Amino acid sequence: MSNLEDLERRIAAIEDRLGVESGLRASGGDRAALEHRGEGAPGPPGGGRVEGRGRDLADMAQTLRAQQHTIQALAIAQSQHNEKLDRHEDSLTAAHGRLDRVIAMLDRLLDPDGR
Repeated sequence: MSNLEDLERRIAAIEDRLGVESGLRASGGDRAALEHRGEGAPGPPGGGRVEGRGRDLADMAQTLRAQQHTIQALAIAQSQHNEKLDRHEDSLTAAHGRLDRVIAMLDRLLDPDGR
């Protein structure tokens, strides 16, 4: 994946996240204003109030935050694993180079005349 594609993907993810968060804030702000006036959360079109809507939104927001923290933790772990893999690859490349030199020396010892 090219850097441009990666940036586009990351920007789209951020825009999606901002949309969700602004929607939650707007819903929470409306609820807070209604509760401040003592009206509770508005209910279905037929009338009545849905008192649990605020709790549901709070639960959803808490779940969303937990998922975001999990994703961030996974990203950090993946980054650390990639760094470790790079170190192992460098070490293996160095060992391969030394092994090639040992094989060349053994070849010279076993065939000193170059036959």
